[in-house]
Amino acid sequence: MAKDASADAFAGVQTGRRPVTGHDDPDGDLRVFAVQYRIDLAHAESIETYRSAMRTLMDDLVVPHLVPGRPTLVVYPEAVGLPVVALGERGAGFRALADEPLEPVSELPAALMAAMGALAEASADRIAAYGQLFGGFDPRTALYLAATDTAARAFSQTFSDIARDYGVWVVAGNYQTPYRESSDAGEIAAFGTPGEKEVFVATTPAVTNATFLWGPDDVHPEAATGERNLLARNEKAPLTEMELELLGLAEGPVDGEAARANAGWVDVAGFKVGFATSLPAFMYGYPFGDRPEGFDPFADIRSSYAAVQDALGVDVMIQADANPGPWAAPVASGAWQPLEWMGSTWRAVADPSVRFRYNVTPMMTGNLLDLMFDGQSSITARGHAGEGAHFVGTLEKGELDPAEYDVYGGEKAEFLAVSPWLVTDASREQLLAITGALAPGSGSPIENGFVETAIYADLRRADVDALAAANATAAITAAACGSAAASTGDADR
Repeated sequence: MAKDASADAFAGVQTGRRPVTGHDDPDGDLRVFAVQYRIDLAHAESIETYRSAMRTLMDDLVVPHLVPGRPTLVVYPEAVGLPVVALGERGAGFRALADEPLEPVSELPAALMAAMGALAEASADRIAAYGQLFGGFDPRTALYLAATDTAARAFSQTFSDIARDYGVWVVAGNYQTPYRESSDAGEIAAFGTPGEKEVFVATTPAVTNATFLWGPDDVHPEAATGERNLLARNEKAPLTEMELELLGLAEGPVDGEAARANAGWVDVAGFKVGFATSLPAFMYGYPFGDRPEGFDPFADIRSSYAAVQDALGVDVMIQADANPGPWAAPVASGAWQPLEWMGSTWRAVADPSVRFRYNVTPMMTGNLLDLMFDGQSSITARGHAGEGAHFVGTLEKGELDPAEYDVYGGEKAEFLAVSPWLVTDASREQLLAITGALAPGSGSPIENGFVETAIYADLRRADVDALAAANATAAITAAACGSAAASTGDADR
């Protein structure tokens, strides 16, 4: 996009904060919000500015739409805690580089990597201390390990307090290791801030992409601050190539009881809520609706995580998401990315081979130096007969769209709510032009002008109960017929 591009070229494009929209149901039992956060390093000036930004999202996007007496679940995106790594004085160099002019984005986020190098230099003392504590660790995760104390204070305590203060359940994600709370003066000096009364110290050098659930009430009075009302910690598995190769994150469990527990569910107001952070939500192990006879999802959880969640009885799939790349654009294969995303957000409630009732997907947006995040948040429901909705660019078929994606195109009645993009829709060529203008270093009038908003929907427990009853009947019938499918874990439902 030319540096002197005129604002007239983007007539009809709406950037920035957009009104909250949703699906109201007077018979709903749980109101769920998907908060679409636009990442902003201005929120990383201090712990206070980050806490204020997250609470402002609650006050502006959630509180006006609460229903008195109705339980509420608020879902923030994957990696919403990412800014905390650059908090405070240690992150000043990182934030300064973010203020410098950028070249157009390349395949490798060179500016982001340079900023991370500056942050590593500023955190050398904590990194060295953790090296002594653990006897070594993956150097690619050094920044996140060194930021454990900051993450506990800024991320964990912020969302723990939001759940408690607003009386809601809260989901949020961060690249973070488990931690313990210590008042030892030596550990405060090594891993924290001198003068503080306590420090939060990593208990393992393995940094995971973790999604957390906090409840409105404390249930672990002896736990570290920020975890006394923590109900679940899910560790992403499988991981993307970027997470494995560039960031060096550790994968969540994929074998045995630990893997089952990680993929399982937590009761939230009578709903069985499970977590599939982005990539795992795509992993079924077979094409849409074509489950092989005798298929065992537990044989390879990495390739069939979603099918495992179905077998374990998850009703509500929480797909907290941060897509690191352009949204209205093709993926590496040439297929249209929003169409590909239908293979998770919509497939969960439309594929007849599984029985999820709802999918909730908040997306993070915005440019983090030269790394772009974009997407459309959505809430979908099995059996919903709405007017129909779609992601941008999915009404037409492209030459490189795989034939198996045909089922994902067109208007879909299962959408309860979907966030707007910068335009309602357009040809893929037009959408690509807008995406290019959003990109880091484009110099266009709408560079980094991503949408921030929230969507909500009311979920019905009666629908879940009816579905469970139907599934139980089907399982009994299958068992009576000697079906191999009855032995794959479906009866656990």
